[in-house]
Amino acid sequence: MVWAILNPAQQAALAEITKFDSDRVAAILGGAMLDDSLRRTLEHRLRPSKDINKKLFKVSGALGNLGPKIDIAYQLYMFDDPIRNSMYGLNELRNAFAHDMSVSFTSQEKKITEAFDKISLQDENIDFGLMLPNPVRAAMIEPVVDRKSHYIVNLKLCLMWLIGDFVRHAPNSNVPAP
Repeated sequence: MVWAILNPAQQAALAEITKFDSDRVAAILGGAMLDDSLRRTLEHRLRPSKDINKKLFKVSGALGNLGPKIDIAYQLYMFDDPIRNSMYGLNELRNAFAHDMSVSFTSQEKKITEAFDKISLQDENIDFGLMLPNPVRAAMIEPVVDRKSHYIVNLKLCLMWLIGDFVRHAPNSNVPAP
């Protein structure tokens, strides 16, 4: 199983996801990992202004929630529609699990079904492993056998894409890395 992890906090979150076989833990911590990776990837492209970045990314700031981060990243050409839509779906699932104690990945509620309809990267023809050696690429996508694996595979692919964007761009610019 290949994961794109940026820091020790994400490693700890991943350990919790794998330790507890819980839909809620996977959805909430997975969403937090996506939020953190997207923030770090955006900060990598932005000017190195700690004060302004802190203001933008604080909870009440313009980019304090995951949805606006997804929107600005899309506008910066960090990814195309399939990845954006999958991130929206992952975010909707995180919010559903955080605010409704009765949901699970197997729930047939409209909000859960609609969120899963948005996450479809396992079916897209996108090379997420361009920066990885071939054996890692081949092992990257596990089979999707249920909604939990559907969620996990799409989360992993989004995180992989963000790591790739981080690597492909020069710091503090939208210019490709040399």
